[in-house]
Amino acid sequence: MKNIDKKIIIFSFFVILFSIKINLAQTKKLAIKQTIAQNKLEDWNIHCDKLKGIPSGTENYPALIKAAKWGLKITPQNNFLYKSVFAFHLGGGYECTYQADSAIYYYEQSKKYAENANNNSRIVFALRRLAGLYDSQQQPNQALKARNQLIAIAKTDKNEEIQIGVNIVLGEYYFNSGKYEEALKSYLNYIKYLKIDYTKTQNSASKSNIGVGYLAIGEIYQNLNRPAQSLPYFKEAITYLVNYQEGLETAYKDLVISYLTLKHVDTAYLYYKKLVHSVAKSKDITLLIDAQVELGKAFLVQNKLDKAAEILFEAQKNVRISKQNEDLYTIKMAIGNLFLKQGNSHKAISYFKDALPLALYFRNKVDIATIYYNLATAEKQNNLSDSAYSHIVLYAQYIDSIKSESVSKNIFEMEARFQNQVKQQTIGILNRKNQIKNLQLQQEKKMRWLLAGAVLLSLLALGLIYLNVKNKQKANLLLNIKNTQLDNINAQLSNANQTKAKLFSIISHDLRSPVSQLFSFLRLQQANPNFITEDAKLAHQKNLIHTATNLLATMEDLLLWSKSQMENFEVDIQKTHLISFFNETILPLQNQADAKRLTISVEEASTNYLKTDANLLTIVLRNLLQNAINHAYLDTKIYIKAGIDEHQKTSISISNKGECISADKIDKLLNNINIKSKSSGYGLLIVKELLQKLNGTLHITSSTESTVMKIVFL
Repeated sequence: MKNIDKKIIIFSFFVILFSIKINLAQTKKLAIKQTIAQNKLEDWNIHCDKLKGIPSGTENYPALIKAAKWGLKITPQNNFLYKSVFAFHLGGGYECTYQADSAIYYYEQSKKYAENANNNSRIVFALRRLAGLYDSQQQPNQALKARNQLIAIAKTDKNEEIQIGVNIVLGEYYFNSGKYEEALKSYLNYIKYLKIDYTKTQNSASKSNIGVGYLAIGEIYQNLNRPAQSLPYFKEAITYLVNYQEGLETAYKDLVISYLTLKHVDTAYLYYKKLVHSVAKSKDITLLIDAQVELGKAFLVQNKLDKAAEILFEAQKNVRISKQNEDLYTIKMAIGNLFLKQGNSHKAISYFKDALPLALYFRNKVDIATIYYNLATAEKQNNLSDSAYSHIVLYAQYIDSIKSESVSKNIFEMEARFQNQVKQQTIGILNRKNQIKNLQLQQEKKMRWLLAGAVLLSLLALGLIYLNVKNKQKANLLLNIKNTQLDNINAQLSNANQTKAKLFSIISHDLRSPVSQLFSFLRLQQANPNFITEDAKLAHQKNLIHTATNLLATMEDLLLWSKSQMENFEVDIQKTHLISFFNETILPLQNQADAKRLTISVEEASTNYLKTDANLLTIVLRNLLQNAINHAYLDTKIYIKAGIDEHQKTSISISNKGECISADKIDKLLNNINIKSKSSGYGLLIVKELLQKLNGTLHITSSTESTVMKIVFL
């Protein structure tokens, strides 16, 4: 029995060993199978990349669509990562074959799969493409939602790839929307994270993308009409774009345009030559045309007609190849002007007539007016008087239309002046009526005495006196009504005169000095230009720019304040983002703060938004911040903070470290109606008046530690 048990035990042991061996073999076989499947999917992904032109540069999008569909089919249902990858390839294939609806569908599918895979990188890839497609398909709400999702991911995931993807999308969106400050921040972050990635990987694509980021920043400054500031970014871009031909050519083209804007035609021509050399390799003439047109026009301005002709006719050949109508219009106009300067009015007329339908198509009134004027000029030289007359009439009509649009911008000020004239005329009419009534009263008084003398002679005379007394009472009542109206008008006039007196006092005090400085330096520069060194010129010019900037801001404040004194003035209440608002308010005062080595810090706000009139609040904060700068000690900090106080009311406070202000002096500052500020003639007076319109109050507290100016909104 024992031998049987022993055999059973030995048999069981071998059965267990055999089972373990089988399980291990099956597990190993399954792992190998999964690895093979994974490698197969990765190989197919690489195949799809090749069909997109990566890295060869040769694309085949119809084949990409077929391959991506097959990739989705062979991917297991639970492999969400590769489902996302192949859905993204499909979206790209449809997008590049101009099938936007299908592209959006598969990008959305890619995003869903990536969310299931919990892969932020794939989510960002999909959202980047969706944001652009939603914009192009006029789906602003969906585009905004996609961008907000990107921002939310970027706040929690600091991976370089995530940050790069999010910031490039935001940079492009802000740039196209004209929000250049936000675009600048996004592109700087984009470059920052690209440099981190390039340091780690030495990836050539990352290096080229850094150059693209610098190009974008340079073009922001170009759009802001600040070509000198764009140059360093374009030159920096070139160092990163050595392996990216299109980007390098874009940098050359941008440098040509910036130097032309700065009137440095010779330098622009050098970069144009580099662009020509590069295009000879790439065969992409699109960017070359832009540079040729601008350079040709610059040579026209310099009357270098041979050079202008050489470049403009070359540009015309390239335009015929590219078939870009907008470029065609520009080159037709430029060559027409060339012939006009050469005295060949017949050919000039031909080119201007060719350009006219294009200008009418693009509906640019300035361009259309320019063509009509140029046609009239050329036709006059060619003795075509009737045609010249008809075109000059059309030119005048377009100019009148342009002027009327410009004049409409000043309608508010014109209306205010008109209302003031009407009030003055009304006062004159009422004064004349008052004189007439006084004469009537004098006559009635004489009549009363005559009637009183004749009362004893006749009852009829007594009756007449009675009637005259009744008439007098009616006249007095009417006169009282008119006098009351006149008193109201006089009160309005008195208020208007007080406002005008304040405004003239402010202008004479606050604007005389900076205007005098500007005039004195300009007259000195004109009279003795050789006695001023270049360093002195630069220093004076820097001071003049700063003075002129503050002068312009002061004038804008005065105009807005004077408008606020009008009866029909209404505040424009809108939701305002406070942190952005504070940063914009600080910017014009930064030089003044830097001069005292002050740091202006915007503290984290407990409330982010405020419903208010941003223009009026800008004047208030600018005045309070300027006072804080003027009275702060050197090398100290000024803090700006928004929050909710203990009464659940929104407040904004500005604090600085300076000389302690006594309670008596604070009381005088808050209640005195006289203008006594050295640095800001209207000072707290305008601040208090504007805060009344904003339903706010100003509070000042001061100690040896700090002085705090606090606005509380009721």
